Amino acid sequence: MACGDGGEGEATPTPVDAQLQQQLKQMVLPLEDLPAGVTLAEEYFSTNDESAAATSDPAGRLAKLEEWGRILGYELTYQPNLEVLSQTGLILVNINASLYGSEEGASASFAEAAETARTTDWAAQFGGVQDVQVDEVPSPPLADEMLWLRVTVKAEATGLAEETFAQDVILFRQGPARAGLMVAWSLESGSSDFVQQVAEGQAQRLKEAFP
Repeated sequence: MACGDGGEGEATPTPVDAQLQQQLKQMVLPLEDLPAGVTLAEEYFSTNDESAAATSDPAGRLAKLEEWGRILGYELTYQPNLEVLSQTGLILVNINASLYGSEEGASASFAEAAETARTTDWAAQFGGVQDVQVDEVPSPPLADEMLWLRVTVKAEATGLAEETFAQDVILFRQGPARAGLMVAWSLESGSSDFVQQVAEGQAQRLKEAFP
């Protein structure tokens, strides 16, 4: 589950200012900071109109995005090859970032995203399985605001894999920017230390963009 501004997964490419695009790209963890064998599977930018159009209430959502002063969003997904999967347990990395006209707007967006993450029916996200555990991980001081949830799904509950896996959902707000990081990883072959490194790397990109 990506933690965007709402419905960004259905956005379609739209020409936007190249300088803004570059600024957003500098706000996310680059491919070279992940293990060799991880590839970029998808990336796109989303305007407010595109983000709102994919929700159940486009007009209401657009009004809220404009109230927050959202300027532009960016989302990308990284996938590992089998060797990286076996060595690190990494299954998937999804990152989204959005830029706002003020810190207040970014903070309001963060607050809504955090509330959504905390109230999501995570079992339903995995087909209604019952063996799903959600824990709030103590957030290190990596950004102005931060929320870290770890959703653990038992393999026998899904029938999709032999290994139990976790999906870490981490939200950041740094200055006038917000980012969401989702890392899916195997608990048997992976390590929370690796997830911590990815989270720290993403936070560092935001801090470099907005010290």
